[in-house]
Amino acid sequence: MKYTVGILVLLCIAFNYSCKKDGSEKDNTRLIEFKNTTLSASNGAETSYLLEYDAQGRVTKVNEQQFHYGANGRVDYSRIALQGKTGGIEQVKIVRLSYHWDEQNRLKSVFVDSLYNKSATIKDGINRVGAESLIKDKLLTSYSYTSNMSVPSKIVYRKLEKFYEQIGDEQELILAYNGDNIQNLKSFLYFSPFFNNPGDPKLEFTLFSFFQYSTTINPLYPIYKQMGFNPIDINQVVSRNLENAFFSALIPGRTNQEMQPDWTKKTAVKITLDASGKPTAINYVVKGDFGDAKDVILSEVLLNYVYE
Repeated sequence: MKYTVGILVLLCIAFNYSCKKDGSEKDNTRLIEFKNTTLSASNGAETSYLLEYDAQGRVTKVNEQQFHYGANGRVDYSRIALQGKTGGIEQVKIVRLSYHWDEQNRLKSVFVDSLYNKSATIKDGINRVGAESLIKDKLLTSYSYTSNMSVPSKIVYRKLEKFYEQIGDEQELILAYNGDNIQNLKSFLYFSPFFNNPGDPKLEFTLFSFFQYSTTINPLYPIYKQMGFNPIDINQVVSRNLENAFFSALIPGRTNQEMQPDWTKKTAVKITLDASGKPTAINYVVKGDFGDAKDVILSEVLLNYVYE
C-alpha cells in the first residue's frame, strides 16, 4: 500500500540558497536566522537556528553548536556545552563531534567523540546524587560518493535524540541528482515500536521523494558549499534551488524497487520573495490518503529566512 507521507517528509527534504559578498561593505544577503514551523491538528512546533560567522565569512556557530576549523579549511570538530537548572534538577550536557574528510576534501564521516550527560537534584543548595552517562567514539554519519561527484549518493546516519541524551536508530538515504539539485531520494527508515519488547523487530519503511524546482537560489546553498555539509542537519544535502513542488510516498517495509512520481498528487510549495528577490518564506500543506479518506491535511510547514 502506498500513501502520501506527512511529517516524515520533513526528515528528507533538503532546502537551498545563494549568497553575494562584497568585502568593502556589509553583506546584507548573508543568512543569520532560519526558522522552521510545523503545524498539525494536534500540536505545533517552531525551531529557530541562529547563525554566526567569522571574519572570513565562515559559519562558526549554529545555536549552541560551535564549529572549529582545521588547517585544510574544513570543520575539524564541533562542540555543544549546556548547563542549567530545571525544576530543581541541575543538568550538564557536553557533545563533541569530529568531522573526517577524504582526499578530495569531501566529508566522509562524522563521529561522536564524546556525549556526556549529568543530572543531579538540588535541595537546600546541595547537589544530590543523580544520573551520569558518557558515550564515546561512535559513528554518527557516513557518506558515500559516486566517482568524482562532490555530493553524496548515499548517507547512513543515526541522530542525536532526546536533547543530546542518546543516539537513535540507523537510517539510510539514497540520492540521485540533476545538476546541483536533488532529483529524487529513497529513504530507508527504521523505528523502534512504541512498546519495545526484547526481540521485537523494528518498524521498517521506504520513503520515496521527488522534487521540482524554482529558479530561486536556496539561502542555505552557499553555506553548504562553504562547509561541505548542512550545519542545520548534517544528514541532509542542500540543493542549489528551492523546491516549488514535491511528491512523496511511504511504503511499509524495505524495498529495492523503484517507483515513478504521480505529479497529479504533488505538494505545491509557495515561495515569498522580498523586494530584492531574496526568499523570505516558504510554506506548504502536506496532505495524505488514509483508506477512503482522501487529501487529509496532515500538517502545514512554514520556513522563514532572515538576513543580515
